[in-house]
Amino acid sequence: MKRNKTIIAVSALLITFVTGATSMYFMYKEKYGIVRSATTAITQIINPGILSTDVVDASYEPVASPTFAMTDTTVKFSCQTTTGTLGTSTQQIYVENPDAADGGWTLTIAATSGATAYWNSAVDYDFNDPDTLGCEDGATDSDSLGGQLSINPSVGTLVKATCRTCGITGITKGSSSAFNEGTLDSITLLSAAAASDDIGNWVFTGVGLSQTIPPEQPAANDYSINLTITVTAV
Repeated sequence: MKRNKTIIAVSALLITFVTGATSMYFMYKEKYGIVRSATTAITQIINPGILSTDVVDASYEPVASPTFAMTDTTVKFSCQTTTGTLGTSTQQIYVENPDAADGGWTLTIAATSGATAYWNSAVDYDFNDPDTLGCEDGATDSDSLGGQLSINPSVGTLVKATCRTCGITGITKGSSSAFNEGTLDSITLLSAAAASDDIGNWVFTGVGLSQTIPPEQPAANDYSINLTITVTAV
């Protein structure tokens, strides 16, 4: 009695199944040709982020309207000086370099309205008049106001934020400086050298503030001046 034979298309690929003492041979051919292996590459591009600065809280979230207050004082008939702190545990100066400034960066602070800005109230006073250390209006600036603001980054505290491997090596704190209209309109808070970490984020607190107030400056609870902090790639 004849047995039916089924022939599967012959191919270069031989698959063997062994059941008991009987070997069964199957030859398989793909519809569109012999099955072969193939390799492929998967590519990925990671772009640098944006060099940026902000004022953040303890959770590194941006503070909507950061405000730093000077110490309260009273009306005096002589020149006086008040102090304050720029950067606190709840309002930290934040810098982020996501591989955007490999040659280094600088962090500076200046009056938002420029060199002709002043402490604004019903009766204003200046922030950048060097005459008699800010006690009187001088002829070297463009207004008739006395007063001078000094900033001292050297007493501040710089630490890394959320980065895992970055450090503060190569980042230098600025020196104490006073605004001087037309001569020193921007003060350096931090300077990062090319050797500093290219990927990192940091917070800066405890920067010293000192403001000279002219004699007989009227009482008011709304004196204010807006300052802008800027980070720039070197």
